[in-house]
This record gives sequence, C-alpha cells and structure tokens, in this order.
Amino acid sequence: MDKKGFMENVERAYDKKEIRPEGLLMFHLLNLTFSYDDEKKTCQIECPISEVMLNPIGVVHGGIYTYIADTAMGHLNFRYKQASYVSLELKTSYLKATSAGKIRASARFVKEGYNVVFAECTIENEAGEVMCITTGTFYRYEKKTRE
Repeated sequence: MDKKGFMENVERAYDKKEIRPEGLLMFHLLNLTFSYDDEKKTCQIECPISEVMLNPIGVVHGGIYTYIADTAMGHLNFRYKQASYVSLELKTSYLKATSAGKIRASARFVKEGYNVVFAECTIENEAGEVMCITTGTFYRYEKKTRE
C-alpha cells in the first residue's frame, strides 16, 4: 500500500470510529468484519492482511493474531453474555506464518460461567490452515459506584 492509500485508510477509520462494539478505531483500521452464529454461539472476524500487520521478517506479527483473537472472544462475550467481561489471561500458540491474503478468526465458548468465562479462538488463512490458537479467561466486570 502506498502512503496515499494508507492515509486514506487511516482517515476513513478515524471518521467511522465509535466507542461501542465493532466500532473502535483499530477495528476499522484493520478492516475487521464481524459475523455471528447465534445457534452455535460463535463470533467470526475476517480481515485482509495488510502491510501494517507485518513484523520485520515480513509475516503477520504475533501480537496482531492475539489482538484479533482477543477481540473475537471479547465480542463473543458482548453478544451472548448479559454483562461486560474483561480479559484476565490469554495464551496464544503460533502454528504457521503467513504474509498475504485474508485471515479468519473463529471464537467459541469452552466454559460459560457466571463470573468467569473460558473461550478459544482459532485463526486460519484462506486455505483453512490454522495459523494460531488462542485461549482466554474472562472475568465479569461490574463497575462499582462509591457511596
């Protein structure tokens, strides 16, 4: 992507940003698209791989995978839980590298507790090869008011 295209993408993302699920600046900057399967209780995120996602050796940076996986699992909670949940712990196992095309994250619940949720997200390339698997523990977050 050339500088002009990059700056246009940044401006577009900035203009669309909102503090709400699916509306954050980074989601627009990375061109994330969200979908849900209400029967299976899953969240999918798809996005094209862009130059800003690459590490110095030219493959998608591991932090990008973990960010997208955390986002997918977080939106799984937004969609199917009655309260807000925050990440307590994430573990990502990187299995394969890629540098072009699209990636798809698929998040699902492993254990749906009331206070603690355990979820898993698999990220695949366009060929269906698993790039990484992330597991996450999430805690029910209720803002307490001072009296």
